[in-house]
Amino acid sequence: MPLLSVMHSILGLLYQWNLCKIMFSVYIVAISLSGSIINFLSGVVTVPPLLLQAFVFGKMASDSQVSRLLALLEVPRRWFLHFYILASIVVTVALTLVWHVCVLGASLPGWAASILDLLTSPHRTHAVSATSATLALCLLALQIYRRLYENLCVSIFSSGHMNILHYIVGHTHYLGAVALLISQAPGFTTRESPVVFTRIEVQHVVGSLMFLFGFVVQHQSLCLLAGLRKNRGEQMQEKYLMPEGGLFEVVSCPHMLAEVVIYAGVLVVLGPLTDWLWVTLWVLSNQVQVAVMNHNWYQDTFKDYPKHRCAIIPFLL
Repeated sequence: MPLLSVMHSILGLLYQWNLCKIMFSVYIVAISLSGSIINFLSGVVTVPPLLLQAFVFGKMASDSQVSRLLALLEVPRRWFLHFYILASIVVTVALTLVWHVCVLGASLPGWAASILDLLTSPHRTHAVSATSATLALCLLALQIYRRLYENLCVSIFSSGHMNILHYIVGHTHYLGAVALLISQAPGFTTRESPVVFTRIEVQHVVGSLMFLFGFVVQHQSLCLLAGLRKNRGEQMQEKYLMPEGGLFEVVSCPHMLAEVVIYAGVLVVLGPLTDWLWVTLWVLSNQVQVAVMNHNWYQDTFKDYPKHRCAIIPFLL
């Protein structure tokens, strides 16, 4: 009985906290520490193979004995598609709820309120306007739908694998992002708040322009990457070539830079003091660390790799 009482108390405490914010905080710390060890301290300390296995994949994956032993914890890279199938379903449900609550003026369904209570907090407060929340959700939906299209029709995946941790993080990222975005919108909080659409403000225009810039750059960059393998035969689909063109001329990972700009644009739309800040910080920390890993791999693999290229931020990093 004492054990059951303790477990009940722990579950009750977790229920009072914002699980999505806790999750993104853990992700930020994990990728920042592990990425820093791999990217900046590998020449000073011995990086545990288990850590490499957990945080690198594809062209950067280790081929050590430990890597083969952990193969049972890997899934095909082409399963990236699953992220966007689930994310498309989740964001479509969220759009439907926003239409139902914010446009039609209906009450939030009990099942949706219970899910938000569990994933975010049972004490949600209004932090953004209906205009900001609706615009931000529409932008996020565009990003998710485009990524689904690219995974189905543009990207060409090798036969490589990724650690199961990547697979889990990919799914929870979109679920948590959508939940945090709508949890502070009027009509979705646990306190009564009027749903009023305000006029378009400067932050909406600036954030949308940032989003569209990242949106276009990321699609162009992913098309260039896919073009390296198209019409080159099955063997070329397993070979990595040096990317060129577009922003690849100045950074090794323009698609990752674009991802940061996209999420930062949504943050500008919503406001810097909203829970979306945690999502943006997670995307920033993750994309920077992975971009540096890719950049180092390119430099080690291609001896004629342009020295002026940075990893992700032009002329800086």
